[in-house]
Amino acid sequence: MKLLVTGATGFLGSRASDLLAQNGHEVVRAARPDGAERSGAGEAVRIDAGDPAVRSLIAGCDAVLHFAGVPDPARARADPARAVRENAGTTLNLLEGCLAHGAGLVYPSTLRAALDPPPDPYAHSKRLGEEGCRLHAAPTLVVRLTSVYGPGQLAWEGATGAIASFAARALAGEPIVIAGDPERSRDFVYVDDALAAIEALVAERRWNETVLIASGRSTPLLTAAQLVREAAGSSSPIETPGGELPAGENESYQAAPEAPLPLNLSLEEGIRRYVDWLKSHPAAQVRSRA
Repeated sequence: MKLLVTGATGFLGSRASDLLAQNGHEVVRAARPDGAERSGAGEAVRIDAGDPAVRSLIAGCDAVLHFAGVPDPARARADPARAVRENAGTTLNLLEGCLAHGAGLVYPSTLRAALDPPPDPYAHSKRLGEEGCRLHAAPTLVVRLTSVYGPGQLAWEGATGAIASFAARALAGEPIVIAGDPERSRDFVYVDDALAAIEALVAERRWNETVLIASGRSTPLLTAAQLVREAAGSSSPIETPGGELPAGENESYQAAPEAPLPLNLSLEEGIRRYVDWLKSHPAAQVRSRA
């Protein structure tokens, strides 16, 4: 397949581009002009996903994997209007290009977007992107992701995932701090498993569906922190100061055990692989942030 990947210098976009290319697909990478420098960044076309000119890159492609956008609740809370523009507005722009060039669009969303009402500006912006897909004439596939983690996710670049934060602190010998309820749970999915599922869905042409990609396993943050500390061989203390958190952050988000695409890699093994990747990649040397 020939695939356009937006956000190709971000966590999911860069990892997807690399894995898809390794699997023999022709990958066109697009990244914003000020995007991070990652593997393959030199191949990326530097263009905003909301720029009408990006549509020309869709010509000849089977699908667009739209990983560009505002990827986390904190940034969406800080600037909700930008989150809507990046997560919904750019999607409409690409949908117009897909319709013109006969391609499908894969829209990575979040389990939070399934809630009524969406719990925070991030979930709201993603829900608007989903609605744009549902209402448009172009073929679309909405994939609702749970808590994806793994190689390419770097806390020092601003990644806000729990496991990324825990690993950064464990490897730096700093306290692992879990504010709010430490027993709130997440459904963690290793990045390569999530991307393999997306690749299979595109190959099967599963257009005009909404699919949940999840492990079906619920894990408290405290347990995840303990697993990270063990994998890192760290003695970092785990601190649970409690306190209030922004709307949507102190809740549990988990998929039902009968999730449509259960994944095979255990959390323990996924965390071990991620910590090993952090240890072995010079570009990923941990720079913890408070």
